[in-house]
Amino acid sequence: MVVLSIDPQFASSMGLSQMLHLNFPFADGALGLLVKAALIVVVIRLFTAVYNLATKRSPYENIAGPEPSSAMLGYLADVHGMDSLDLHFTMTERYGHVARLKGGLFGSDGLYISDPLALHSILVKDQYNFPESTDFSGLFGIVHHGESLSSVSGKEHKQQRKILNPVFTAAHVSKLSSLFHRIATELRDRLRTEVESNPGATLDILDCLSRAALELISQGGIGHTFNALENMSSKGFHEFHAALKDVLPCSSKLFPIFPFLESWRNKKPVWLRRFLGNLAYVIPWPSLRRFKECIDIMYPTCAKIFHEKKKLFDEGGIDALANTASGGRDLTTVLMQANSEADKENRMPDQTVITAMSSILLGGQETTSGAMCRLLDLMSLHCDLQDWLREEINEALAEKNGKPLDFYELNALPRLDATCREALRLFAPVTFVWRQTIKDTVVPLQYPITDTKTGREIHEILIHEGTPVYVGISALNRSTTLWGPDAAQFIPERWMGHQAYESTMGKIKTPGVFSNTMTFLAGGRACPGMKFALLEIKTVMSVLLPAFRFKRTDAIVDWRLGITLSPYVRGKEAEGPQVPMKLSLIKEEN
Repeated sequence: MVVLSIDPQFASSMGLSQMLHLNFPFADGALGLLVKAALIVVVIRLFTAVYNLATKRSPYENIAGPEPSSAMLGYLADVHGMDSLDLHFTMTERYGHVARLKGGLFGSDGLYISDPLALHSILVKDQYNFPESTDFSGLFGIVHHGESLSSVSGKEHKQQRKILNPVFTAAHVSKLSSLFHRIATELRDRLRTEVESNPGATLDILDCLSRAALELISQGGIGHTFNALENMSSKGFHEFHAALKDVLPCSSKLFPIFPFLESWRNKKPVWLRRFLGNLAYVIPWPSLRRFKECIDIMYPTCAKIFHEKKKLFDEGGIDALANTASGGRDLTTVLMQANSEADKENRMPDQTVITAMSSILLGGQETTSGAMCRLLDLMSLHCDLQDWLREEINEALAEKNGKPLDFYELNALPRLDATCREALRLFAPVTFVWRQTIKDTVVPLQYPITDTKTGREIHEILIHEGTPVYVGISALNRSTTLWGPDAAQFIPERWMGHQAYESTMGKIKTPGVFSNTMTFLAGGRACPGMKFALLEIKTVMSVLLPAFRFKRTDAIVDWRLGITLSPYVRGKEAEGPQVPMKLSLIKEEN
């Protein structure tokens, strides 16, 4: 073994020619020459890399953008950091609808885009030039143990989407109304028991809604119940629920290793990939360890549920699943039936269906529970908003003699609909997504930006191959250029045809599939579960608001950035996401 001992001060002042005359053990032998050669190659390559990066001119140096806080990491720490939410919310107002993100020592510049016309090109017209970032697809490929909608592209993505799209139509989702109402009623009854037995007690409303969201998506999505609403006062509920809650917050802290995840998940042989994956249990990084624990819980659970359902389906068809939690109306059952009827070349393998189940559960539970919690958090700040919505819901229930409101009746409530639209605009559960550019593409701009070198207007930009592109979901949703000077304010009335907002709202045009917002994205990668999520949210609100009044506690709740937004009590961040709230029964106020 050769051990080099070089004084750092000497090494820093040493030239390449002097490097050749260093004395090593066996310096005159073949081994010494080999060590010298290897060291010289490493030094030359490192010097060349640093020199090229230092002297390389960025093609986007004439575009304004935030200065990175780290010269090494560049924009990564600022864009992905948990405390960087304000940067995303104000990016458009500070730098325009296209901003330059400066790369670090070993990274290239990226672009942060919230221009509607540019996003139409990126997400719709030229979407195949801007696939999911390998960082993103690698992460979700690992989370779901395979190729789901969130981790595939091209022909494979089209095939999966073709089979999945009919599952999420209004016609099918509307059939889940009674199931969702039953689960929401169970949540209401559990909360009522808690309030009656402990008047004035504080409840973690996020935990309650997270349990309900798991039941909504598990019963409606995969036809299985985890009994997450049983024993509401217990923190030791099903480990699968805990894994779903933890996996995205943990993964958000792993952004420094995102670039390595895609190559790792495709590593061969398989035993080597498994060996490297299991190193997460010994590396002293708590977030990485918990992330590995979560995915090791999630996949086997989904696989077990799938194989049980498939056995029943193979033996007795759709009728054999009538006794499952959803009565055979869940998305996975419909998907299995559609898959069995598809042409052989278009049929999804069992492994892909399992990853689709995992994707449905994770996407539906985390984003929906956060959206419902944010909505109740807003209502706890505005009691008049609660009263306004409660009045509308009670009137609709009275017209039906107390019978549950179905999919179409919920969508016909203008106040509830406007409140949901405004909350999802202002506080989209996912703040941004990122893409990679695989082909040079000229992208037009709806709102020209100013060249920082010449002062001229730029009406289109050439996005070079390899450029990371960040789609500013919240940045567009909060743009004062689109939504007016009060874009950052919560005003449900803007969606109700009020004269004060009619002119502004009539001019807004974006590629977004949901009310001209980017909350559910656009194009081929728009969220397929949009109608499903909206039915969940509206059903839960229509059941809880007539029963309870929601009040804030003295705790200060900060919503922090991750792959999705998560709420933390200031000073108690180590306890994990939570929203403490006080509930009182409406009947006791009357």
